[in-house]
Amino acid sequence: MGPKKQAVGKKPSQKEKSGSDGNIRKYFTPNEKNKQNSPLKNPPPKRKRSVNSTSPLGDTSKRQTRESLLISKKSTEEEQEFTVNLDDGGKDHVVIGKTHDSIYKALTAQADIRALLDKEKGKEIHLLGKKGIEGYVNLGMPLQYIPENSHFEMKFYKVNRNPKEGVVGYRQFESKGKKCVIFYVSSFGSRLENNARYRIIWCRQLIKDLSKLCVFAPEGETIKDALCKDGRFHSCLEEKEWKLVENGKYRISDHCVDNLANRSFDVLVKTKQPPKARDCSRNDQSCMASDKGQGKTYHYFKHIILDLYPDLKKQSKVIDELFAKAFAKALEEGKSKLSVFKLYRENFGKETKNSTLIKVHKRLGVLSDSVGFIEWANNGNNGSATCFVLHDKYVLTCHHVVGDIVGKGVEEKDWGSIISHSARVTFSYEDKHPKENRWFSLAPWFEISDRDLDFAVLKLEGDRSSFPVGLVQFSHPLPFNGLIYIIGHPDGQAKSADGCTVVSVFERKQECHCRIQHGQKVCNCVRSGSEDRQCIHMFTQRSFQDVINNPNVVTYDTSFFFGSSGSPVFNADGQLVAMHAAGYKYEKNKQLHSVVEFGFSMVAILAAIKKKYKAWYESELPPCGRC
Repeated sequence: MGPKKQAVGKKPSQKEKSGSDGNIRKYFTPNEKNKQNSPLKNPPPKRKRSVNSTSPLGDTSKRQTRESLLISKKSTEEEQEFTVNLDDGGKDHVVIGKTHDSIYKALTAQADIRALLDKEKGKEIHLLGKKGIEGYVNLGMPLQYIPENSHFEMKFYKVNRNPKEGVVGYRQFESKGKKCVIFYVSSFGSRLENNARYRIIWCRQLIKDLSKLCVFAPEGETIKDALCKDGRFHSCLEEKEWKLVENGKYRISDHCVDNLANRSFDVLVKTKQPPKARDCSRNDQSCMASDKGQGKTYHYFKHIILDLYPDLKKQSKVIDELFAKAFAKALEEGKSKLSVFKLYRENFGKETKNSTLIKVHKRLGVLSDSVGFIEWANNGNNGSATCFVLHDKYVLTCHHVVGDIVGKGVEEKDWGSIISHSARVTFSYEDKHPKENRWFSLAPWFEISDRDLDFAVLKLEGDRSSFPVGLVQFSHPLPFNGLIYIIGHPDGQAKSADGCTVVSVFERKQECHCRIQHGQKVCNCVRSGSEDRQCIHMFTQRSFQDVINNPNVVTYDTSFFFGSSGSPVFNADGQLVAMHAAGYKYEKNKQLHSVVEFGFSMVAILAAIKKKYKAWYESELPPCGRC
């Protein structure tokens, strides 16, 4: 107790004001006597009193210093704890440290974790937040910013860094006494020029995991400094011009971090334009030589391929005859053979370009693990639909799906009980119908829903550790155009994905009009997941006004019909943009055709939940998944 009294009565030095943060040992030699009892690492040297030290002002200053030291002493002695899973049989290890300690310092104080670090030498340690904080947390963050009862999973990844960057993969935080701001950044960036993916972090595995990065920075710091000092972001962010993007709004990197708390952003990087294609007109001989070489290769492989696939010989003859006729017609019209090739190449490209990059397939494969098959049997009322994990134990599906489960004439207050007794969910229906032990029951709970946006939240029962990852953290505004991907269980079949093109807002009216005219003869319009049918000739442009003029929906053309309601809709970067709700279909020649399909925006759904169910929204959804 003696040393504490001495410490309180002394005026702290500048070094003591900075506190103890793990790196202070290189500045001080520890005082063994005071090490355990005093929050100050080393008592300050005695100083001579000034002439004014005996004045009332000096007494006031001394009293204020004593009070500030008492407050500092109290704050430094407070402790914070969290749990971490080391992938050692499902055990949760409790980690405790001072509130001003970094996460890394608290971790390395545990013998089990130190042993694991020695075992995983050469790899970087990462903590993936599962409760309290979502995404990968920075190990340099002080414990005081970790919410109570937070839980993490420890992962080790090999990271190939630039040797000049150093080996520390987390921020060395020394701004003692400053309040920090916590915000989230996507693990991959995009190019400003074409929206293509752009690498912004060192660890490739974090990009594959599609998890966000939890970033902390002291108030007053710029966004650029916050990311560049984080330790996980690539050095390109120091050199290039970039911005943060949130719901279509841009924030330049020179802005301050003060207003970013608990918000989630993407990074848009301005990169150099790709080099222009070689101009053959400047060097005709080299281009001709190159074409000549390619011609030899083409003919060599042509004979081998035709021998392997005899049917191609017939197709080759058909193509040759087609071009012969086209060439003859071109000569009559005074056109060159090159114009014929150009015409066919352009038309062929427009009709067949529907390819998907392998990396997109891989990304969708990871996301598909969180897509569920919901089926029900309620007094002869059987059916199925799609749902997906929103977060933790909560799944999202369509309101009309829940209406189908409970049946007509049932008051909404009784829906929860009927859902629990009639429906179940599995995430394993990828080939054969899953066995009984692969299903989850639903809790008798129905509190979060909206008819206008056609969504409902249901609650899973069972072991939380076996629930798939929630997709709310990947929520993103609707795309204006381009490709989107729907993952679901159409017709109650195994899980599958469908890539389709967005029908832009400006094209919706014309697209609906053309398709209605196309299907006037024999058709029915059916709602996805419903038995309601109407002939298409009963529909006019007014029938689709709710879809055509609705800013909260995305429209597209998909082959997903019955059973696909509740399917998540992703953009080309694997971000969750909508939930598939319904579609207008017609039947022609005994086949279903589409007028238009639509899904409701995830941003609109989350905004509605925040407005109507704010308490649940703030307590159950992670900060990075909120709108």
